[in-house]
Amino acid sequence: MAFARKDKPKIPAPVEFEDHSTPKELLHFAKEKGIDTDPINISDLAAALGIAVRYEPLADDQSGSLKKCPKTERWVMTINSLHHPHRQRFTIAHEIGHRIKHAEQQNDFSDKIFFRNGETNRIEVEANQFAAELLMPENSFRNYIKNNSAKVEDIAKYFKVSSMAVRYRAKKLGMSGHNL
Repeated sequence: MAFARKDKPKIPAPVEFEDHSTPKELLHFAKEKGIDTDPINISDLAAALGIAVRYEPLADDQSGSLKKCPKTERWVMTINSLHHPHRQRFTIAHEIGHRIKHAEQQNDFSDKIFFRNGETNRIEVEANQFAAELLMPENSFRNYIKNNSAKVEDIAKYFKVSSMAVRYRAKKLGMSGHNL
């Protein structure tokens, strides 16, 4: 008696989204998909982009990773489940930034905690900037400050990011002061 090997059904690769290469274009894409954008539901955006998001305990200095599965050609993101939810949101946005901006260069990204150790390279800086722009779009950021509050803590709470991320974004937008 012979056994026939059944091949597993192939999972279709997600539609590529390189035409959504900026945070502004991704926010438009999210709106078209019915995803909340003010503030952005970053997990739903990752799913809409065909990126699987997994939460697992990782070493404290490990924020997350993004890898392309060689068998399925799908991207899988692993997020440190032990980190604060605001840190996780930034990590997801950061990894989306890697997928959008750097996937042609490599298919495996493993990221330590951002901003804190002073060790950065070009692609990490770009992914951080991408994440900040995606989570805190300039118009929404400025409107919140103008119409609601200029306190860093209030802004961080609204956009569901860390105070450090708010300060980074404000600095990039030319704002200064203890409160914005």
